[in-house]
Amino acid sequence: MESKNKFWKGILIGSLVTAFAGLVIVGMSAGIFMIGKAMIDRQMQAESSPVQAGNSSDINWSQVEGKTRKLQSIIENYFLFDEDGKNVEEYIYKGLMAGLNDPYSVYYTEEEFYDLIEETSGEYCGIGAMVSKNMVTGTVSIAKVFKGTPAEESGLRVGDIFYQVDDVEVTADIDLDILVKQHVKGEEGTTVHLKMFRPSAEDYVEVDVVRRQIEVPTVEYRMEAEQMGYIMVSQFDDITTEQFKAALDDLDSQGMEGLVIDLRGNPGGVLDTAVDMIDYMLPDDLDEYSEEGKKTLIVSTADKNEQGEKYYCKDGHSMELPVVILVDGNSASASEVFAGAMRDYKKAKLVGTTTFGKGIVQTLLPLGDGSAVKLTTAHYYSPSGFDLHGIGLEPDVEIEYEIPEEMLQKEEASAEEPEESKEAERKNEEEESQEEDEPAEEGKEETDSHMEALEEENRVSDNQLEKALEVLKEMIEEEKKGEKQAA
Repeated sequence: MESKNKFWKGILIGSLVTAFAGLVIVGMSAGIFMIGKAMIDRQMQAESSPVQAGNSSDINWSQVEGKTRKLQSIIENYFLFDEDGKNVEEYIYKGLMAGLNDPYSVYYTEEEFYDLIEETSGEYCGIGAMVSKNMVTGTVSIAKVFKGTPAEESGLRVGDIFYQVDDVEVTADIDLDILVKQHVKGEEGTTVHLKMFRPSAEDYVEVDVVRRQIEVPTVEYRMEAEQMGYIMVSQFDDITTEQFKAALDDLDSQGMEGLVIDLRGNPGGVLDTAVDMIDYMLPDDLDEYSEEGKKTLIVSTADKNEQGEKYYCKDGHSMELPVVILVDGNSASASEVFAGAMRDYKKAKLVGTTTFGKGIVQTLLPLGDGSAVKLTTAHYYSPSGFDLHGIGLEPDVEIEYEIPEEMLQKEEASAEEPEESKEAERKNEEEESQEEDEPAEEGKEETDSHMEALEEENRVSDNQLEKALEVLKEMIEEEKKGEKQAA
């Protein structure tokens, strides 16, 4: 009797508990993390008894309790198999959150919550691919494959759609966080079997990927022709700010005259990181959108009571140069915060396709027993006050990505190649890789130069990047003309 009373108490009280030790703003699956800095000051008080019928939610809790008791009685009398009471209880809470009809509001069990709050250090054990979920179709696909990782070595490609992970079928209602943290990631040296649908081949591919420790380079950069810098930011992790600043400083020391920042496929991440990166780029005294004197507003949030946070530039650093930001439909949340702020102040032009359009933040609320709920709690706005949720940011120059001809030809050739030839080629590549793992110290510089040249030779054409560089060149020329006229 005591266990049953505990069960029913859990149904009505456990799902309504609002005494939280701390609140963390987080948005996953194309989301924003706002950790520590954006804690909500107005903490809710604990409820000591179930919510009564007639509350503003219009949920008749006495009816819910009666009907649930009836269902439990039917289960006890007729269900063929043993009931897992704990699992049933967890799914009652999951159902309550699912009933909100908000894909970002989720209940997490203790195990799921532990996985969720894994520190965003940029290091993890997995396959080395960035995964995103289309919230319209529900499909989960690879947004980026990192170099030198098991994902790349296994032949996984951007755009591959997850069909099955080991024995778990990837359905539209699966939570991306749980899929990645509990099924794709895992202990070092273990193997995960992936069945993927490859749209370019209109067929399924199956691969076994051995997990290992991954150190994700969230920032990659290089100098393009005519002193135009290029920085690709794959996600906004804790380590990204310093990587981004280092890349900017290095390119600046090389005489960079303009910059392309590539946020395509970037699903978001830590908001503080995006704020710090914008702070490094913009002056502190742009007061066009500020109500507090000469302060550069970066982003603001507002809950249902029109209360929230405002983030300003304050580091005293800025960079005055033409900037183009590459975006697409998978550029979301923190990426949209970055792109929106830069464009609002007319410090950048956007090239590509309309961004994802996630202008809401979630609050992660621990329930005190190890479990938690993630609840949508606020909108965020660009400095000009634009609410991009469900709309996205439209580019200044729209251009769809075109699959390079050389990639299509390679795909066709690979499909026609006999399996024996593919296996022989893989063995040769493994042998060459083993031989080149530890180049002699005196030949290291030559090896690095050779690898850079090889990478340049094998770089596939990118029509969006080419357009961005074209736009950037025009911006640089216009700036130079303006400087001459001013002189």
